[in-house]
Amino acid sequence: MLLSSCVVYMPMQCAAPQITDKKQGEVTASSYLNGRFDIAANYSPVRHLLVRAAYSNLRDDTKDTTYYRGHQYEFGAGTYWPLGNRWLVGGLGGFGQARSTAAFNRPGIIFPSTHYVYDARYNKIFGEVYGTFQANEAVSFGAAYRITQVNFTTLTNQAVPIDLNRMTRSEPMVYFRVRLGDGPTENRPVQLQAAWGTSATFGYNEGDTSISYDQGVRDLKQGRGYTTIGITIFPHCLFRKAQPAGEGR
Repeated sequence: MLLSSCVVYMPMQCAAPQITDKKQGEVTASSYLNGRFDIAANYSPVRHLLVRAAYSNLRDDTKDTTYYRGHQYEFGAGTYWPLGNRWLVGGLGGFGQARSTAAFNRPGIIFPSTHYVYDARYNKIFGEVYGTFQANEAVSFGAAYRITQVNFTTLTNQAVPIDLNRMTRSEPMVYFRVRLGDGPTENRPVQLQAAWGTSATFGYNEGDTSISYDQGVRDLKQGRGYTTIGITIFPHCLFRKAQPAGEGR
């Protein structure tokens, strides 16, 4: 389930922001095991309203005939609701666009290896729900679930179109977070996160041989997983600490 270099759909990790009140914001940078990185910003202009923007990029030029490149962005909006002092739940939806390419050789058993050059452009819409449990001032963990509909505007192999217009993906994620700093959680300006997620196509069973799929369709629909390590900065915490004593009262 590790993210393969032979596919051009790149699942982005779920948002699951740690925002609990109005005028709070966060900026997160995350790295995947394959070298891809995400940067995302979430902000709450008024209580219970959340807006989001995120960008992801991967560029692999290590070999002339084998590479994996891609970039994408997404925008979203949603809501969040603290439940007591321990729980935070929320949901959001949004849209995005992506461009990705991949080239690799697949060894043959009898015949020589086959060279694939995938090129894809796609739009996506997504919906997500999440829940976080605050174990203490520093440690929290939780889960998120995202459904993403992918609509291909261009999808080719060796410049030949692939017969796949859209697919809908199921994308759960679990995460573990540690908030750095002193005092209550809301005063700690830095957070570290480790996350593990998967992405699979609804209604697709890779082991089902009763349906004949083109190899390009199989490569695009196959399930895959990811692991990310990230760091989050909370600007409102830094601003609060920088204020002179008594200011803003």
